[in-house]
Parts: sequence; structure tokens; C-alpha cells
Amino acid sequence: MENGNALDYRTDPKVRARIDKAIAYLNSHAAELSGRADETYSLDGTDDIVVHLQSYDSMDYQTISYESHHDHIDLHYLLSGQEYVRWWDTGSVEPNTEYNAENDIVFYPHPEHHNRVLLTPGHYVLVYPEDMHAPRGMVGDNAEPVHKVVVKISVL
Repeated sequence: MENGNALDYRTDPKVRARIDKAIAYLNSHAAELSGRADETYSLDGTDDIVVHLQSYDSMDYQTISYESHHDHIDLHYLLSGQEYVRWWDTGSVEPNTEYNAENDIVFYPHPEHHNRVLLTPGHYVLVYPEDMHAPRGMVGDNAEPVHKVVVKISVL
């Protein structure tokens, strides 16, 4: 699923190739990744595609902050569990923190409106720099363990 404004990096061949490489990697290595502990590593030996394996319990929506990134696309891919990822256009809400260039992140309060997608094992969502997003949302009334891969794909 892709959503948002038609910006140049979406048609940039190098960025598209990075997205395709990351999705192909996840499709062919999902079983292996499911058995691995949390870690971070480069997929291509550079900072262009960085893989973060994460394990956590899903969270109540009210406790989650929205975030966005200037220099990266996030590809959220679920290995086990389920969660909601919510998103909305960054232009609709003023950030409630300054942009942190070192970590390429800025945080936002909850917007008045949002979209959401349910991630289950084997499904992914791409969130672009213009999409503030709130991952880790619990489904139903109870938190549950989630094992997920977040791939940071450079748009530079």
C-alpha cells in the first residue's frame, strides 16, 4: 500500500530500487527473520537500506506518539502478532518536538483524523516522509507481543 502526495522520490529510480530490494529481501527471508532476536544491520553495506528487527507489546492508541522522518521511508513488515499503524499528512498538525536530524525524527500530537491499516504476519506498509505515523497500535482491548521488521529506506 502506498499513500500520499506524488513527490519526486517516489519515481526516483534509485529509491524505487531500494524499496524493491527491501521487499524482495523480506519476502525471501521472513522465516529466517522470525527466529532472530532484535538487531539492526545494513542490507546493502550502506545507510541506504537499514533493517531493524523489533520485539515489543502493542500499545493503546492514546499512549502512542505520531512521528515522521525527513530522509527515510519506513517499511513496516510484521513477522508475528498484529498491530494497527495509523497515519495522516504531516501538514495537518504542528510538530510537538523539534526535528532531530541525528535520528531523523520529529514527533506530533494526535491529528483530528487519521487512516489506519491492520498489519498481520507477512503484510507491510510504506510510510513516506510526508506521512506522520503511529505504529504499535493494539488491536482490540489487550496488548499482545509483536515481532516486526522496520526497514529504513533513504530518499537521499
